[in-house]
Amino acid sequence: MTRPFHQLSWFTQLRYRWLLRLAAWSKPKLGLIATPEPWTTGDFDRGEQILCGKIVFTGHVMDIGENSIWNHKPPSPLFAAELHGFRWLDDLATYGDARAMGTAQAWILDWIDGFGRGLGPGWSAEVTGRRLNRWINHSSFLLRGLSRSRRDKVLRSMALQTRLLSKSWRHLPPGRGRFEALAGLICAAQSLAGMQNLQPAALMALVKECQEQIDVHGTIVSRNPEELLDIFSLLTRVKQSLELTHAPIPDALTKCLERVAPVLRSLRHGDGTLARFHGGGQGSEYILDHALALSGIRASALQDSAMGFVRLSAGATAVIADAAAPPLGQARFTSHASTCAFELSVGRSRVIVNCGSGLRFGEDWHQAGRTTASHATLAIEELSSSRFGSPNRNGGRSFVETPSLVMVEKTRVLDGVRLQMNHNGYQSSHGLIHARTLDLPVDSKGLVGEDELYAPDEKDMQLLEAAQGKSDAPLSFSIRFHLHPEVTPNLEADSASVSLTLATGDIWVFRCQPNIKLILDESIYFEDGRQFPRPSQQIVLTGTIKEITTRVRWSLVKASENPQKAP
Repeated sequence: MTRPFHQLSWFTQLRYRWLLRLAAWSKPKLGLIATPEPWTTGDFDRGEQILCGKIVFTGHVMDIGENSIWNHKPPSPLFAAELHGFRWLDDLATYGDARAMGTAQAWILDWIDGFGRGLGPGWSAEVTGRRLNRWINHSSFLLRGLSRSRRDKVLRSMALQTRLLSKSWRHLPPGRGRFEALAGLICAAQSLAGMQNLQPAALMALVKECQEQIDVHGTIVSRNPEELLDIFSLLTRVKQSLELTHAPIPDALTKCLERVAPVLRSLRHGDGTLARFHGGGQGSEYILDHALALSGIRASALQDSAMGFVRLSAGATAVIADAAAPPLGQARFTSHASTCAFELSVGRSRVIVNCGSGLRFGEDWHQAGRTTASHATLAIEELSSSRFGSPNRNGGRSFVETPSLVMVEKTRVLDGVRLQMNHNGYQSSHGLIHARTLDLPVDSKGLVGEDELYAPDEKDMQLLEAAQGKSDAPLSFSIRFHLHPEVTPNLEADSASVSLTLATGDIWVFRCQPNIKLILDESIYFEDGRQFPRPSQQIVLTGTIKEITTRVRWSLVKASENPQKAP
């Protein structure tokens, strides 16, 4: 995943260069006392693409030809953070041949020559921690066959970065970046000769972060599922590093992992990846399964609700809905107006999705992905259910108004399970409450939904009348169902239903009540590792808002199975 990062001021950069110089004068010991098994993995095809001279990060392509990666100016700060965090090293190590190894070794030595004394954009603490983790993770691949002098050059740089990281992590705000920095510091202190004295303080700081940033339910304030996965993965990496050197594992760390694991399991779809909410992507199935396996925590029953999300499941069908207001605080610049939105998967097929985070594709796409219209839920007059403030100097926009009341109830009914949600995100602007009911039958072959808009009292009725009087045209609503790019939709001739063909060949049919306009429209799907957003499609229901109560009923029902898979 592409992560935001903490950019350094010029004064901090100068200070870090001085600290690196002091560390070099101390002549640190050189050597690896523990070489862990590779923990991060890349993509074979991306590794081949890199060797062919093309690097794709954050929606940009950098053509390097046969030159060093450092001879080209990164197209964006986020791209630079990925380069200096050595994300590409995972891909080259996965490709794994002699040419990939030689390229990785040449580029790491070039980096040390060009940036190793504190120059360039790669010295924020989280990027340093990320880089150290990857260097240690792929140390066997990186150091194999190097001359003694070049090997010592790499090890010396790792020692200097570790010394700096022991001081620089404190400058980070609480959150994922601080976890990343501390995990890199602990793993480096465990693996590098002469660095063990840095481990106790770093481990104590990490435990404190776990206690302060992860609550008793195993959740984080950003409500970003992929961020929680990143933190969980880093903590399992620390646990693995401690086990490798037979160091004691703090009980608080183990308990934190035990709280987080069931939350992540409850936020997974059938393909093993995560629901995409509040700036998070789906994550890698490999990373999630690997981290859960390394944690040593046995699987438990899936939770009905976790981190403000509610899960419905029956058979192979899973629904994950956002049943809380968007997070504020530090997350207010990345959280989404997705209250009452949901995602649906059938087996390993994603069907209904949210567009995801457009951060890696630029600020315009980032902002577009945060709106209510980019989620599978209802919007009034294309207005988001949470309102954005004016852009700051970096172009980012935070929420200035979010729903103050979100109610949710999950009940068992005769033939399945029912989820009822409502929020007042449109009450201050239109006097309306949005209520949504989702019914999933036990046979898992259909989802029935109802969206309702109503004014709860006389004061809200007056507000609705005032809002209607401001426009010549009647107030309208739209209910969107964004489809995964691998779903093939077909609008039927009567324009009252859409057939959806999944990648498995199964066919599902979407229908709505007769007095609602149903159209099939273009959509997008933000996915990491691509130069552009993936084109996809969406089902859109539109209608006018009535004076008292507006109700829309719709359904998604399985029509047939792939004949090849039928018994």
